[in-house]
Amino acid sequence: MTNQPSKASGQSDSVLGTIKQNVGSLLGNRSMQAEGAATRAQGDAEVKAAKSQQYTEGQVDSIGGAIKKNVGAALGDEPMRARGAETQTKGDLKKAANNY
Repeated sequence: MTNQPSKASGQSDSVLGTIKQNVGSLLGNRSMQAEGAATRAQGDAEVKAAKSQQYTEGQVDSIGGAIKKNVGAALGDEPMRARGAETQTKGDLKKAANNY
């Protein structure tokens, strides 16, 4: 297992926590409700942490790509400019997918 936050793992915990919380509510089991709420909150926090991490990675790619693109353009190095533009686009897409 990794210590890195994961959107999939967080969403799974959130759903399982919600189910446990609702079952506890139906059964009148406050302990189960509390455990479910805690699991859901932990899952929600993990999703937010994963999104934040991936957004930051996208920001780094976007900025690095823009620099490489502009340096390539200034030097007349078309392959460098193209690689920079590709990295910048990749970063922009990663940021958009993880914006909250």
